[in-house]
Amino acid sequence: MAAQASTAETTRDRILSEAERLFRHFGYLKTTVADIADACGMSPANIYRYFGSKAEINEAICARIIAKLQAGLRVVASSGTASERLTRFIEHLSAHTRDTLINDRKVHDMVVVAMDQQWDVIEPHLRFIDEMVAEIIASGIASGEFRAQDPELAARSVVGAIIVCSHPVVVAQFGSNPTTPSATDMAAFVLAALRA
Repeated sequence: MAAQASTAETTRDRILSEAERLFRHFGYLKTTVADIADACGMSPANIYRYFGSKAEINEAICARIIAKLQAGLRVVASSGTASERLTRFIEHLSAHTRDTLINDRKVHDMVVVAMDQQWDVIEPHLRFIDEMVAEIIASGIASGEFRAQDPELAARSVVGAIIVCSHPVVVAQFGSNPTTPSATDMAAFVLAALRA
């Protein structure tokens, strides 16, 4: 039974890898389940044994991208002062948004579909961001780096403020505008607010 589960997981991973490659090359909208099946050397019916739809495949790919981002955010926020951790967190989140979700237009299109359809992977990711920022702020309050305040409310305010450099749709629309603040500028702004 464990061998079957392992084989099924290997097949799912192969389907996701091929689908992601095709989505990145041709775009989500232009890639069909038949294209994915052909790239995997299997029939479309076999793809549907593992995924109910192309959208479900895209959601699983988005989950992979989010997992990689979250792992990186944990690393950059794992040591240093609260100010250093929050700055690195904001800069990493912004760089990931720009490099992975904006500069690669095909991936951006996948993410927009995920957000428009409010896939299940999006809400937990937003909670993760809020919780990580709240934890960093709470540690800054405990160390005396930040003034006493409600860390959850402060985190929601910080996340709202940095949307200009972290939300894929906002960055795509306003990121190249010379008046849009950089991630480093936004980090300095929120740190000043947390200390005031």
